[in-house]
Amino acid sequence: MLSGFTYQADEAIHIKSQFAPLASTVLVAMLFIFNVLDATAARNEHRPVCSDDGSRLIYMMQTRQTDDDWELYMIELDSQVHSRLTSHPGWDGYVVWSPDGTKIIFDREDSPGKLKRPWIMDLEGRTSRPLGKYEGWVSVTDWSDDDRLLGFQELNGQRDLILLDVAGNIVEKITETMDQSEHDAHFSPDDQEIAYANGDIEGSKTSLELIDLENGNRTVLRTSIGKIYGISWSPDGEQIAFVDAPDVDNDDVDIFSYSTGEQTFRQVTDDPSVDHMPMFCNDSKTLFFTSFRSGEERMYRIDPDPRPFLKIERARN
Repeated sequence: MLSGFTYQADEAIHIKSQFAPLASTVLVAMLFIFNVLDATAARNEHRPVCSDDGSRLIYMMQTRQTDDDWELYMIELDSQVHSRLTSHPGWDGYVVWSPDGTKIIFDREDSPGKLKRPWIMDLEGRTSRPLGKYEGWVSVTDWSDDDRLLGFQELNGQRDLILLDVAGNIVEKITETMDQSEHDAHFSPDDQEIAYANGDIEGSKTSLELIDLENGNRTVLRTSIGKIYGISWSPDGEQIAFVDAPDVDNDDVDIFSYSTGEQTFRQVTDDPSVDHMPMFCNDSKTLFFTSFRSGEERMYRIDPDPRPFLKIERARN
């Protein structure tokens, strides 16, 4: 697994991989979504999420063109054409794709500073509406092939995992604890398990855990004195990517992966800045994430398998 990187905010650079045979040179590059109109303006990109077929990616962007607000953009990965999905005076982000790729659910502030709630958008008509009305904060984090929605509900600072139907009705509370806060939950590719992050209310430690949906058994995969979040299953179910700050420095977090077959952990990135929000795309080889290593939060794409060379393009539009 790739580790020990020295990155530059540039096109393509050569770096050494601690895990490649004979210290093979690995080619890695930043994936810029570049726009000439604001090339010199402050720009941040956050939480890229691929459609199930791997053809499109939706990400959050904050720039002068969005009045420094977080809005949603979509990019066609083959053509590199990207378009703005939202224009709203409030925070829009954290997208979940429908299995058929025709709709998304995302979190939205009705107005700046207000409580977030889930909205659903039809991508063809670009029409949006609230998913439902809820007590507290409800956020949808995954959408299964059989149209179950997975998410969390936060009440009085306590987050618990919930299942919803596609109409937005809460149909089941998966967890209900008084001293723990579960979040960032995602179905396994076969929809039989849920991987999620679990943290103490006082924030002293977090853990990466699994729940078997058939029998309700919970398994703790990893505990950390730092903060675990940003969970993503590989499409083949053999890896779970996540973020951890094992040295309790939340300004220096990196991406790790867990092998479900070997039951082992490997570190994917190692940079003194923040590398986070990993997301597998289409196959189990391509991993998108965002990083502050250039000074601003930008999207990167990397192949998590150890290989002599990785071909990664810099995108322009």
